[in-house]
Amino acid sequence: MKERKILENIDLLAEKIKCDYEKISEDSEITEVAERYFELLKEGKKQGFIPVFVEVKDYFNEEFPDFEEYERARDEILENYKKIDCNQWFKERRQEYIENEYLDEEYEFSDDSDYLDYFKNFNEDKTFYLNSIFDEETGKIRKNVGLFKIPADKAYEIPGWFLFGGFNECPLPEEIIAISKYWYEKYDARIAAITDSEIEFYLEKFPETQEEAEKLAVEQFLVSEDLVFQIYDELEELSKGLYKSRNWYFWWD
Repeated sequence: MKERKILENIDLLAEKIKCDYEKISEDSEITEVAERYFELLKEGKKQGFIPVFVEVKDYFNEEFPDFEEYERARDEILENYKKIDCNQWFKERRQEYIENEYLDEEYEFSDDSDYLDYFKNFNEDKTFYLNSIFDEETGKIRKNVGLFKIPADKAYEIPGWFLFGGFNECPLPEEIIAISKYWYEKYDARIAAITDSEIEFYLEKFPETQEEAEKLAVEQFLVSEDLVFQIYDELEELSKGLYKSRNWYFWWD
């Protein structure tokens, strides 16, 4: 009975946005799930879809509109993001952070030797890891996860398909898409997973220098303050996490 309810929940969302999906078992290994994502990434380029992991929580089925209203809202978002200037958005957001004392106007990263040595001596191979669909408490894939096949050709438009954004301090859906496009063009960053409060990216490229990682850390902090306030604690730690990383994780409380 429990498994049937999960499938019904995912079925309902898939029907609302008119796309196919594959159910992901809670007992799947994270490496197995990642491999399937990459297989569908290749298939999607030929068949005209983009794979994305979705954790289907109550929000999607209780607050999602019916198809006609959904389609109208989605199409409006997918048109409006084209009007957004990302550089201007970052500039205005930075000013908001300065006024709210979230960020110093002339912020300078640490010159502590341990911090600098991290970049000089780094030799790790950071693998692709799906934080947003993995439950650390159980050590398993979260419940209600499907690998959706979105009938689109632009990975950065995925938030629009789920009307994602505009809650709490999260940027508006069209802003999220514009920022995702900016990062896609710079790092080939693709949205690989989405929940009701999280987005995770897979990167074909990544920051190769300390300076790149620090600039990106500030950008990501401007997009999600919780990255520093609740996850990394400091911009320096966020920049270390981003250096040569294959995935980016965002969460809005």
